[in-house]
Amino acid sequence: MSKFHLDKIYVSPYKRTMQTAKQVLAGRDIPVIPEPKLSEIHCGQWEGLVRTEIEERWPGMIDLWEHRPDELHMPDGESFKQVQDRSVQALKEILEKEAGKSVAIVTHMLTIQLIMSKLLGIPIREVWKMVRLENTSITTIDFSSNKEFEVIKWGEDSHLHEHLKNSYVRIAGFVQKDHAKYDTSVIEGKHPFTL
Repeated sequence: MSKFHLDKIYVSPYKRTMQTAKQVLAGRDIPVIPEPKLSEIHCGQWEGLVRTEIEERWPGMIDLWEHRPDELHMPDGESFKQVQDRSVQALKEILEKEAGKSVAIVTHMLTIQLIMSKLLGIPIREVWKMVRLENTSITTIDFSSNKEFEVIKWGEDSHLHEHLKNSYVRIAGFVQKDHAKYDTSVIEGKHPFTL
């Protein structure tokens, strides 16, 4: 990330994203702004449990996570729609505040997928059918026009060691193996900007 000029870095206030933001800084003097609306999905009573425990306590909910995430609302947690609404609101606020500037946003894979599904008009039910992001991959988007945006690069991971790259991405302990319906040929490029 040291090759990118950055005016500011907005970051989810989790320890792991703050650590990533520190790497993005690469020793530079750039303001780092914690933004709670960019947080990972709150899993409520699922937090800290493994797949078998979740299935035992809430039969059928893992199936919702994997196949009908738009219907899932984890006990005492968030729905995918709630995460999408708050993270898209954060993006809108950042774009308004930082118009014309170069900004990095350090957040979580699902949060990014949900923002992008909104931008691209992909239903939440199909969020897992988007080509997945590796941890610490870099997505570059140009929002310089108010009529369209351009995804220049989706999930760039050439900087990662081979052992950190997976053919199947593990999300909260669940391995998603379906082929992407929305691959880079669909995601990268110019799209109408209608937030």
